[in-house]
Amino acid sequence: MRYQHVAIEGLVTEVPQTVITTDSLERMMARTYQRLGLQPGFLELLTGIRARRFWDAGVQPSDAATLSARRVLAESSIDPSDIGILVNTSVCKDYLEPSTAALVHGNLDLGRSCLNFDVGNACLGFLSGMTVVANMIELGQIRAGLVVAGEGSREVTRSTVRRLMQSTTTMGQMRDNIATLTLGSASAAMLLVHDSIATTTHRFIGGNILAATEHNRLCVGTPDRMTTDPTTLLKEGVKLASQAWSEMQAELALGHEDMTCYALHQVGKANHDAVCASLSVPPDRALRVYPDIGNVGACGVPLALDGSIKKGWLNPGETAALMGIGSGLNCAMMGVRW
Repeated sequence: MRYQHVAIEGLVTEVPQTVITTDSLERMMARTYQRLGLQPGFLELLTGIRARRFWDAGVQPSDAATLSARRVLAESSIDPSDIGILVNTSVCKDYLEPSTAALVHGNLDLGRSCLNFDVGNACLGFLSGMTVVANMIELGQIRAGLVVAGEGSREVTRSTVRRLMQSTTTMGQMRDNIATLTLGSASAAMLLVHDSIATTTHRFIGGNILAATEHNRLCVGTPDRMTTDPTTLLKEGVKLASQAWSEMQAELALGHEDMTCYALHQVGKANHDAVCASLSVPPDRALRVYPDIGNVGACGVPLALDGSIKKGWLNPGETAALMGIGSGLNCAMMGVRW
């Protein structure tokens, strides 16, 4: 897919102030560690994650998403009445119904004719939401749209730690639940507009998606846990990413020589290193957000993009790759020309 008229008018990300260290989680599970023969520091060594963040108790995904959405609107000169759609893309939801998008829409007091709904695609949600909004802009159906996400890990982490503290916990159960212990919290909002009303030069130029849903049980999340087959998930995810990257280069006529930086979904050290090695991504141009924030689901790619911009890794006229692999398995590779 290619876009000719889609501009990124604004991007805002937020992380909570409360820091939960990996060391503190391990201290809670000290008896289980001792019984299973695990050494302190095992979790950080395995995942590369030193800490993650929690929102204050009671903060819902819609609250977190609203926080970033309000900021991106306040920092833009776009009239809110021009916003034709709001898409919420987080893995976390306030309720089964109504949609989290409806709650954010109401919080922002957007117009009655502004579409609002959730797009769920695991950690690829934000990129999928960008695609939905960009398609509508390119077709001339809307002039502007918001993509938002609010992820929170407080309750799922607490539930998992309590479960792993039990005297019956096995090494297999510990392994299956490690992915939950990598989860963090964040929010993100992106304002996409038709280039005719844009005040920036930032463009969403397109990309491609690829599925390997024969592997749809390798990572399964529920409200109180996320279980994975980490070895197979890493192997098949990297294989899919390699195929998607090749197709994206052909679709957009871009290669590594055109890329200034890379915004990867933030899972952990093993995944980050494997993707960089397999796709020949220069590690010093792929920002690592996960060490102090963890795996923040759909917020991972926008957080890495925003962080790269703030570090001066992406300047006007330069190009960034947005790269994500999500449970399913699905993969998205997108391009942004700043």
